[in-house]
Amino acid sequence: MTGIPDEQLTFFEEQGYLLAKGLLDPVQDLDPVMREYEGVLDYLAIELYQQRVIASTYDDLPFGERVTKIYGESGRVHAQYFDFSLPQGSVKKDTPFWAGPAVFYMLTSPRLLDAVETFIGPEIYSNPVQHVRI
Repeated sequence: MTGIPDEQLTFFEEQGYLLAKGLLDPVQDLDPVMREYEGVLDYLAIELYQQRVIASTYDDLPFGERVTKIYGESGRVHAQYFDFSLPQGSVKKDTPFWAGPAVFYMLTSPRLLDAVETFIGPEIYSNPVQHVRI
């Protein structure tokens, strides 16, 4: 177990929070998630374009600008497409959600779990009421 260095644990105990810089590797952990979400956004954009809700798929825009443009033009926030939890009610067979392998890998990263274990011990659970904020 790698966990969190003693000086960071001391900071946490004294301040009540910890920013664990470098815990997740941007290239190894986060880039695959963003690639998955780019695919989700492609699907959403095509669906809305085909329904004539938006004038373009805006595939020439970077992710942040593109999602903002699509949300703005459609007049809706489509966060459920990116979320890895289903809503509490009104779930239908076509309710969108995303549980891709990169998201799962990031949530089960040994580096992340080792750090969490430092604080709460080896029995780590994931609450089913978790959300992605995009």
